[in-house]
Amino acid sequence: MAATISEVREFWNAHPCQSDLSQRASRREYFEDISRKRFNGREWHVPAVARFGEFAAKDVLEIGCGIATDGLEFAKRGARYVGIDLTPTAIKLARERFVLFDLPGRFELANAEERIPFPDETFDHVYSFGVIHHSPRTEAIIDEMYRVLRSGGTFTIMVYNRASINYYVEIMFLRRLFRLLLYPSAMPRLLAKLMDVPEWKLAGHQRRLKAGRRLSADEWVSMNTDGPHCPLAKVYNRREAAELFRRFQDVRQEVWEFNSDHWPLIRTVIPASVERAIGRIWGWHRIIYGRK
Repeated sequence: MAATISEVREFWNAHPCQSDLSQRASRREYFEDISRKRFNGREWHVPAVARFGEFAAKDVLEIGCGIATDGLEFAKRGARYVGIDLTPTAIKLARERFVLFDLPGRFELANAEERIPFPDETFDHVYSFGVIHHSPRTEAIIDEMYRVLRSGGTFTIMVYNRASINYYVEIMFLRRLFRLLLYPSAMPRLLAKLMDVPEWKLAGHQRRLKAGRRLSADEWVSMNTDGPHCPLAKVYNRREAAELFRRFQDVRQEVWEFNSDHWPLIRTVIPASVERAIGRIWGWHRIIYGRK
């Protein structure tokens, strides 16, 4: 059965992206810690991709703003920032973050599949990082992007990359090959220590495995991206991504991010420069740029 937008909303409302990266008691320190871990960790490439400083005095819309980690960076550099999100929890946290850092920004609860709540040609730039591939109607979101962008306006979008190590080697081969290892009750704890993977994720996979229900290919991919209970995640190769954005001009693509956290043994023997080079060829993040 295909995932519904209600299921997507429920999952992300309970698990706002990046909100678990810090446990600091001070709210300001909590948000600062999340930003530090995002931009100085495995997603070090985000500032290079997002180009936060290029949109000063521009109207910027983020689709799926989450807790506004990236949104804050646009606002710090002078963008007139607007964030929309499907979930009330994310909007609440995003507003709190902007108040704490005394920055202007506007946030709206919205389902971008149905309608982005702004008139035609409102924005100079649309940004969305790791969001639209979780939508049952990704194409409808892109149509709305086109509508709200001004003529000549630009976009930066990240979707998961089908042509990646993460997809072909990890998700579709190794995890299928070794999934039966999860049957013994003690295995989530043991594998979590060996593989440097959160135990709760492995325990969730174990429960789904023991339930005995045959999973579709789409379900298998979804549960192996953002956790065992993620209802929907899609992957795109170059051709598929180009088709999504066929209405736009000057569309170009690049890939980033080899997640060595999932490969602790490899991480200890290859230098960071090699890890980053691998990400630029077979990375998990497919970045699409273009203009209207």
